[in-house]
Parts: sequence; C-alpha cells; structure tokens
Amino acid sequence: MSERGFNRPQNQRTFRRGLAIGLIFVCILMMLADRQQKQVLESGRLTPDDISAKIMGTFAAPVRGIEKLFSTMGDRARAYEENKILKAENERLLAFEHKVLDLETRIKIFEDLLGMEPGENEIKRVAARSVSEVNGPFVHSTLINAGTNKNIAQGHAVATVDGLLGHVVRVGKSSARVLLLNDLNSHISVMSRRSHSRAIMIGTNGKRPQLDYIAPEADWQVGDRVVTSGDGGVFPSGIAIGVVENLKGKNLGVKLNTQDTPVDWVWVYLFSPTEAPEESVEEELATEEANAGVSEQNP
Repeated sequence: MSERGFNRPQNQRTFRRGLAIGLIFVCILMMLADRQQKQVLESGRLTPDDISAKIMGTFAAPVRGIEKLFSTMGDRARAYEENKILKAENERLLAFEHKVLDLETRIKIFEDLLGMEPGENEIKRVAARSVSEVNGPFVHSTLINAGTNKNIAQGHAVATVDGLLGHVVRVGKSSARVLLLNDLNSHISVMSRRSHSRAIMIGTNGKRPQLDYIAPEADWQVGDRVVTSGDGGVFPSGIAIGVVENLKGKNLGVKLNTQDTPVDWVWVYLFSPTEAPEESVEEELATEEANAGVSEQNP
C-alpha cells in the first residue's frame, strides 16, 4: 500500500475536525453578534428583502410603463371627448353672449329715451349668514345674522345664488327672521318669464308651493320659469324662484331653486315698497266736504 493511500483516512478525519471547529466558531460569532450587535444583525436580515425589492422593481418597471401608456391613451381619449363638449358649449355660450350684448344695447337706448341715470334701477344688497331655526313660530323659517344694524326691514326679499329664499317677517338689532317660500303663510306675487302671466304662489308646508289666483286667460305651462312679478311694489321684479310642475289634480306647483340645497350665505335686497302719494291739505278738505255733502243728501 502506498503512503498516499495510507494517509487518506487521516486527511479526511483532519478535514472533518477542522470543519466542525470552524462551524462551532461561526456559531459562537453569531451568538455574540445577536447579543451585542442586534442592529447590525437586523440590517443583515433586511438585506435580502432590499435585494428582492430591487429585483422586483426592475422587473416591474416595464409593466408600469405599459400601464402608464394605456392610462395616458385613455386620458387623451377622454380629453378629446371633453374638448368636443367644451367647444359645443362655447359655441352655445357665444350665441347667448351676442343676445346679451344686443339686449344691453337696446336697454341703453331705452334708458336714454327715458332719461334714466346709470345705476338708477339697481337695488342694494346686504350679505348675511343663514342660521337654521328649530323652535320658531313658523314651520319653515330661518334666522340671519343681520338686522337693523344693516338697514334691514320687514318685507325685504332674501335670496341665495340659486334664487329667492323668502322674505323678512321680523327684525331685531343684529338678526332677522326669514319666512321661507314653502311656509303656509307665504304669499308671493309671481309671473312666468315666458308669457308674463301672473299668479300668487302660496306655500303648502311641503316641498312644492302652489300657484293660485290664476286668471282664465293666463298662459301657464309646465316647465315655465317662475320669477317675482313686482306687483304691489313689495318685491323687486325678476328674481328667480323655480320651475312650474304638475301637482295632483289640475293644480300647478313650483319646484323651488333653493329646495334641497344647503343655505349658508344669503343676500337681503334693501328694496323699499312703493308707497301711495300723500294727499295735500286741500285734497283732504275737499274729500271731507264731499263726504259731508253726501251725508246731508242721505240723512
């Protein structure tokens, strides 16, 4: 037997002993590292996660690019459709703009003929904040945080950006109570913007006030826009109110513009009702003499 073959088992035993000693040494190092350097070990444990994250990110980059491409194409398609809609809307608004400019020109001519000063027919408005009321004297009313301190008086119209909300029924120094249009005590003179037909809009304590006192020859149709008529000089004319709808039977109701919309800020129109001219002293004496003559003829 050669010397090389004789030393082979001894070499294997030496290798195994060295491997065992090395493994024991590595285990001791790991135990020491776990006790004394936990942060280092934790960072070592996170390293595979970091590597896998980078690998997955590299493979996911093309997928994200394809998704972004399709998303961009979809956005462009939607933008194209929206652009078509906006162009059509712009054309429609341009037609309205031409009509408005034409009407402004005509109004200016009429004002010059009547000798009216610029801004003579403008009504002052006061902004106020609306506060909902729970235990008030009316079923449908609200409070606003403005009163006589801002020249608000009873009967003033109160509106939002959507249309008429109601009118002032009671005024304090820094607050006022507003009776809403759908309250049973609300009676407003209105007209159709299309036909200028008149009616009285009466609250029903429901969502839809009712049109009443309609003349037989009046032309009211479902879909007509309802505005204040200004009759009686109580409200300014032309304030938007709502749209005519059918109610039960043959009655016509009004879908209010302010119905089911949150009310925060309002405008109060400082509109003074039209007052009858005062009689002079001579007219009062003539009236008294005429009444006295009638009483003498009819003892």
